[in-house]
Amino acid sequence: MEQYQYQDKFVHGLPIALTFDDVLLVPQYSEVQSRSQCNIKSKFSKNVPLNIPIVSSPMDTVTEYKLAQELARLGGLGIIHRFMSIEDQAIQVSRVKRAQSYMVNDPLRVSKKTTYGQLKQLQEQYGYSTFLVCNEGQESDFQKQNRSPQKRKNSEQPDTIEEINLGTLEGIITSRDIKNFQFYDETVEKYMTPRQELKVIEVDRANLSSLDEIINPQKIIEQLRKNKIEKIPVVTQKNEIIGLITAKDMEAMINSSEANKDVEGKLQVGAAVGANKDYIERSKKLVDAGCNVLVVDVANGHSTICIESVKRLKEQFPDVDVVAGSIATGEGALNLIKAGADGIRCGIGNGSICITRMVAGAGVPQLSALMDVAPVCKEFGVPLISDGGNKCSGNMAKALAAGADCIMVGRLVAGCEESPSSKIFRDGKLQKVYRGMAGYGANFAKAQRTGEKVPETEKFNPEGVEGYTPYSGPLEGVINQFTQGIKSGMSYSGAFNLAEHKSKSKFLRITSSGFRESNVHSVNKIQ
Repeated sequence: MEQYQYQDKFVHGLPIALTFDDVLLVPQYSEVQSRSQCNIKSKFSKNVPLNIPIVSSPMDTVTEYKLAQELARLGGLGIIHRFMSIEDQAIQVSRVKRAQSYMVNDPLRVSKKTTYGQLKQLQEQYGYSTFLVCNEGQESDFQKQNRSPQKRKNSEQPDTIEEINLGTLEGIITSRDIKNFQFYDETVEKYMTPRQELKVIEVDRANLSSLDEIINPQKIIEQLRKNKIEKIPVVTQKNEIIGLITAKDMEAMINSSEANKDVEGKLQVGAAVGANKDYIERSKKLVDAGCNVLVVDVANGHSTICIESVKRLKEQFPDVDVVAGSIATGEGALNLIKAGADGIRCGIGNGSICITRMVAGAGVPQLSALMDVAPVCKEFGVPLISDGGNKCSGNMAKALAAGADCIMVGRLVAGCEESPSSKIFRDGKLQKVYRGMAGYGANFAKAQRTGEKVPETEKFNPEGVEGYTPYSGPLEGVINQFTQGIKSGMSYSGAFNLAEHKSKSKFLRITSSGFRESNVHSVNKIQ
């Protein structure tokens, strides 16, 4: 008899955990007349804002520089994955930082003696085709890339634009000039446009700290059009290189007011790091490349190794935000916040390609996880990121109502044009590969990229699978559907902003019949 009493107490004493499909938001009294009235600005971490509450996951089939650039341009944030070499990840970050600002503060530079072969090498590495030609006494980008590792390590990065010394401008070479090269040993001097033929903007070195006030975007656009040029160098009165302005970036800056930019007008970008081996060295390279936030990317963030990593990263880089996770409990969030975390990533085992709950039997359904973590994050003023379980914009609206500050997406953007994986024609449809980072495929690819030992299939215990997701076209259209859906959810809660959405929203638990009623039913859908 006692045995049965014990079993009854054990079963009925267990808490019930819910996920998004188990609940609905109850429509509230609303004075919102249009979705356009809803403000969805938020934060990813204490010092990294978002104009839209959407962040891309650090996965090798989701986020590299192209998707990170576009998502930041749309107001969100991309987190560059870590399954590559330190140097390659730093280059990915620098590509995002160079992508859009009113001026490139550190333009790519070569000397007159740089060969076509060396130019091609820089093109492939950085993805750009415009180079300023500096005097031969100044180190060029090609020379810098080929310095010994020790010299690169000991070189100091200038802290402000006033400290930058990029040499004296002697000319420019663009993609149109590069097409004229015939042999790999031909030098830049033969095809470059010399300094005396260039239109430039001259500024006083004493006024460099107030360049934003000196440079008028509209006037520069007019000057570029008038002279039928696309790029214009910025120099001091002594012809010292300060930067490079391009028509494309200037127009993008004027037209994209919603872009997520830092104080220098550059697109914001984050990058993932691990919690062992090279994470300090990797973080230093990423910070030097301009990374705005470091994300400690660990399967179980509520662990000694993750907590100690956060502490050390905050000691080494006190001016850079550190986001940590993943966790699924308030206790886990509290320990990471006490270690210094500036943002908390919540979600274990809920991704579409994640099998952690099947393999390890561990995890918490996402809605319950958020409701446990949110009060802790709110108490300490630390943003909460809901990672996973987002099948649709309705689930995003529920996550934000439950206390999340932003949504981290993987599969939902993996099919976009800008994601790193190649398009595949399969079953009569265009698709893209999507895989979990704890799966064999991702770890095999990482070993190939970094030169590490390839994992043995017999001994590898995967917690992620590999599959296909439909090709969904440009990221902009997909993100627009998400943001409009989130705003609709807010309007039903009577919320004009995300803070009101959290405070005014009410949840109702539903049955399986209620869930079926919530979906398309009783009709044959037109495919």
